[in-house]
Amino acid sequence: MKNLYKSTWRSYVVFLLIIFASLQTVAQSDYSKFLPNIVPPSPTAGELGKYGNVPVGLFTGAANVSIPLFSFKTKDLESPLSLFYGSNGIKVDEVSSNVGLGWNLNFGGVITRTVRDKPDDAQLRVYPPDNLAGATQAEKVQFYNAAGQDNADTESDIYSFNFSGNSGKFTYDRNGLPFLITNQKIKIEKTGTGNADFLLTATDGIKYYFTEKESTTFRTSGAGHSVPNGGVTAWYLGKIVHQNGSQITFTYEEYIMDYVASNSQTLSMSYFTQLACSGVTYAKLPTLSGIMSQDMTVIGKRVTRISSNNTTDGYVTFTYYASGINEDIDGNRKIDNITLFTAENTVVEKIKFDYLKTANQRVFLQNITFLDPTKKYSFEYTGQTEFPQRLSYSQDHWGYYNGKYNTNLVDKNISQYGSGLDDFDYKGADKEPNADFAKIGLLKKIIYPTKGYTEFEYEANTYWGQKTIYPTKTRIRFERGTEDNDDIAIGKSFTSPTDQRIEFTGYVNYESPLGPPRYDNNGNLIPDPYDTGHYLAYVQISNRNSPNDFLSLYTYTYNGDKINTTSFRYTQKLTNTFYFDAKAGKTYDFFLGKGGLNASASVEVSYYATAPTIINTNIETGGVRIKSTKDFPIATAAPVYKRYYYANKDDINHSSGNTGRKPFYMDLSVQRQSCPTECHYADLFDLNISSSSMMSLFDTGSSNCFYKYVTVSEGGDAFENGGEMKEFTIHRDNWVDDFDSSGNPVTVDHEINGISRILGTLDIKSAPFTNFGWNNGLEIKSQVFQKKLAGSPFVIVAETENKYKLDPSYTKEIKSYAVRKNYTEICVNPNVVENLTIVEYKTKGYWFYVESSITRSYDLKGLNPVETTTTYQYNNPTHIQLTSQSTKSSSKETLETKYYYPQDAVMASEPQVSEMITTNRIDTPLKTEVFRAGIKQSEQKTEYAKDATTSNLLLPKFIYAAKFPNILPGNALEKKITYDKYDDVGNILQYTLESGMPVAIIWGYNKTKPIAKVENATYDQALAAYAANDTTFRTNLPSALITTYSYKPLVGITTLTDPKGFVTTYDYDTYNRLKTVKDNLGNVLSENQYHYKN
Repeated sequence: MKNLYKSTWRSYVVFLLIIFASLQTVAQSDYSKFLPNIVPPSPTAGELGKYGNVPVGLFTGAANVSIPLFSFKTKDLESPLSLFYGSNGIKVDEVSSNVGLGWNLNFGGVITRTVRDKPDDAQLRVYPPDNLAGATQAEKVQFYNAAGQDNADTESDIYSFNFSGNSGKFTYDRNGLPFLITNQKIKIEKTGTGNADFLLTATDGIKYYFTEKESTTFRTSGAGHSVPNGGVTAWYLGKIVHQNGSQITFTYEEYIMDYVASNSQTLSMSYFTQLACSGVTYAKLPTLSGIMSQDMTVIGKRVTRISSNNTTDGYVTFTYYASGINEDIDGNRKIDNITLFTAENTVVEKIKFDYLKTANQRVFLQNITFLDPTKKYSFEYTGQTEFPQRLSYSQDHWGYYNGKYNTNLVDKNISQYGSGLDDFDYKGADKEPNADFAKIGLLKKIIYPTKGYTEFEYEANTYWGQKTIYPTKTRIRFERGTEDNDDIAIGKSFTSPTDQRIEFTGYVNYESPLGPPRYDNNGNLIPDPYDTGHYLAYVQISNRNSPNDFLSLYTYTYNGDKINTTSFRYTQKLTNTFYFDAKAGKTYDFFLGKGGLNASASVEVSYYATAPTIINTNIETGGVRIKSTKDFPIATAAPVYKRYYYANKDDINHSSGNTGRKPFYMDLSVQRQSCPTECHYADLFDLNISSSSMMSLFDTGSSNCFYKYVTVSEGGDAFENGGEMKEFTIHRDNWVDDFDSSGNPVTVDHEINGISRILGTLDIKSAPFTNFGWNNGLEIKSQVFQKKLAGSPFVIVAETENKYKLDPSYTKEIKSYAVRKNYTEICVNPNVVENLTIVEYKTKGYWFYVESSITRSYDLKGLNPVETTTTYQYNNPTHIQLTSQSTKSSSKETLETKYYYPQDAVMASEPQVSEMITTNRIDTPLKTEVFRAGIKQSEQKTEYAKDATTSNLLLPKFIYAAKFPNILPGNALEKKITYDKYDDVGNILQYTLESGMPVAIIWGYNKTKPIAKVENATYDQALAAYAANDTTFRTNLPSALITTYSYKPLVGITTLTDPKGFVTTYDYDTYNRLKTVKDNLGNVLSENQYHYKN
């Protein structure tokens, strides 16, 4: 929305033929593009509510639903309000926004801060020597010791901003200067000290004041309470100030939310057997912690009002449901309605929000209804009542719902770490993804005011990889009867086709010769003399090559402890399930014996008789994507159907998904144990398994899965109406880059080429990644194609290729250091630091842009391409604006447009250039030149002034233009228009055409609307005539052409009286929609009737 805030003169300069249709003395084509747009456009019929064609974010597969509400406008500024929905799945622990799960209300703006380590403004910021690698050992040790202090901060916080179409990230360098991560010329200033306010000046000179702070404090509870940590994490937009004086102000109220943000759990044990002091063995049994809670306190800001410094603009109010109604957590109040008022408190628009709060305390937006009650959007969700409570353990690795009945949070699949944890049954969580559950709670249908609707279908995110397919397990049973000899065991042979764990289930039955149990007269059981013990059966296993060497079997106690034995004995009164680890290709003999003629025994063996197979296939990963959309214009109409394949069009069943890092839960910790001998110690290592991945699974944005190719089928699943394929770049943030310095992808084994550790022997897997992915998600190719016949190849009808440039003139980076203090040193060596792990990562700055775009269109057979190449140049890094755009067609003709800005050297002598640079008004070209085949065709230039004629505001004064060649000396430019006079808020009062005819504009409604345009009169003449007598205004200026206007505030024009005195009247209905347009005689010229279907 950046262009909505451009300075007044830019909104004036448009093509409006209607303004000067009566000027016969001057060719209109010479002037129309220079004339100020001060005439209000005729109001159009109120929108019935657009339906369908919801865009899908193809790179991630998320639906991007945007519903405009209305805009709050001043003369020079506009703040639009809209709803947005975009999701690849609702996370179980997700807290709903003030408009429900998955939705966001967009208005104003915000700067958020990601605190890395500690808040930069609240701690001791520690920087390394300028060249750490080349520093002396003493300099390094000084930095290490400083970094290891408890109050030290060695990591730069990241600030993200989003306002008025501007978005990006910045941090601060070691000199305290802001550093934009993606090169933009937004001016960033702090106002005040400490947690200062922010002032951001956009490249059109408009200032944005972020003054409303939101703070977050968190701590861990469940194993005692940690020290609270946190700080200011958001600055909300307080006001917008235009250089001409217009302001929009946002008013907030404070609220507090205390809640558990998430739960966590840790499994810890010693890392294999180690020797402590004096040769004592250190062995820590696996220990599963209790559930620990991450407690969050938010002191937030809730918007209540939008207004301006001109009461004529009206105001907006935000009303919230009462506390406890439609809240998922205490204090998280939902918006009830948003209302736009006139200055006289008349309602212009009102939007009501309705919600459904489920039994699981989840809040879903159900309807939004406008002032016109028949204008209503309704929303339906997949299984919304089934979506679980926050903090449910039924989560996959990424936090999405997976429907599993877990009793713990730590992942059960921890054999990947090769640490012996298979020997401990801790009842871990099943964290595998399941799309059937991950899609629960997602938006599935939008019903529009027209009663047309859109349906969304979801499917699992996938990537192409190897998958092991296990065969059905074979189950065999062998047994010993009561008549079998007690001392002779029977055997079975088995050759294992793969490494596997074999499960045995033993059964025993005891039959006494005395019959059923007997009891004495007192009801006591009479002992059975034949029942000589409970160990009535046993199983042994040997290797075929070592028949007398019995192998280890094992089972688990109730507490999860492992019990090993070479002869597993069991009765009816003891556990009868046990296991054996078989190796591929080995042959084993199983033996079953029993102890007692009165007992029978059997054992059931479950194993893989054939080896599993490995196949290449699509593998499900976290989250879901859009599978198809159906747009129904009306309920009874055939839908417009689109099917999405996240693959190349030539192999639509081969997923192009990239799922990034695999979940990794292991971390090592070390404690240094002091031994009795002075300065002797033992380093003891523990293995810690966390319930959350140590490495971020959302390393480059809010989605975990990206797609290189996405193919859209139109009209059906088989491209009945053709289709389109798009190709994207996948470039993830990481510790090591996947691209070389020229931007070409390279193969990197991230398991080997990992963290950049500069001190210590352990890793910090939770250290942030370096932001290498500057071009992640950029579209590099698009193809539109048709399919002629079933089974025939696609015919390309159009394609576009984009090439991007990473400009080397902006190559900044800031190094940060993740620091972990592993233990307190026992004997300190001033020249060595042993107790720290320090990992280096970078925050890099980039400047990139489209360098060229090639489009080709083909005939119906896919032949005879017509190619057009457009090249873009950005030759001045001081303003980073487009300086040249050239287009070359298949005929080899080149058309080039060059743009010149205040910071270009050739513009240095132009008036007010320094002032424009100082106020950051740098994105508007002052001069434009057009060339054909290298020969200049035309030129246009704007000169600015800041003097009494502009009310000391920086505004356009003269417009010069010419076509070439021309008859003027030296091919000079001609003065096309002069802006003679402005008022104190930047409204144009008078301008003069090249012909010398003045045009005056009279403003009303507190200087917000033009109420008269007077051609062929000066402003002073027009104002004097108007002020003398409104009814004789026209007769007071007999030689002038006068057009007058009247308005309904915040709605639109009500009358337009042309120079002949003919009046056109615009009438509105109760809901401020245009109803009729009538001519001077009251005849209806047009009529709008609004019929929303029930």
